[in-house]
Amino acid sequence: MKILLSAAATAVTLAVLSGCSGDDDRETATDTATSGTTTESTEPTGEPTTGSYPEFDAADYSFVLEQLCYCPISGPVRVTVEDGEVTSAVITKGGQGMKKGSDAPEYLWLTINDVIARANDTEAAQVDVDWPDGQDWPRTVAVDQVANAVDDEVTYTIRDVQVS
Repeated sequence: MKILLSAAATAVTLAVLSGCSGDDDRETATDTATSGTTTESTEPTGEPTTGSYPEFDAADYSFVLEQLCYCPISGPVRVTVEDGEVTSAVITKGGQGMKKGSDAPEYLWLTINDVIARANDTEAAQVDVDWPDGQDWPRTVAVDQVANAVDDEVTYTIRDVQVS
């Protein structure tokens, strides 16, 4: 009986470890054109992940940004970007001491690329990104900046993007 359990345990262990063998979603490419010798390189073939999300190409646009966090103002804010720089950020909904139509605080003067940079933050404890297929910007980026810390999480929501 002990031998059968040992054999079964070994089989289960090998099955589990084979899932951790280092094989992933990468294709191996062989290049012999430059030196006549074979070298191998790996290229990711899966979806973008933290550290690899592409920048937004438009230089002139506006969008609604909502920042959810333990912050005095969380949005929504209508952000206008010209030549890649924020030219205005206006509160679109009053409340919590802020008047609709007033200027947003400086920490909400973000471009879409600023939000994408947070999606690419490889130093954060955890980053979750919702980026719809075929869209040039993420819908939401949630960043937990420090593991097991309280009140450090920030979620950015992007909507109503209007490219000029």
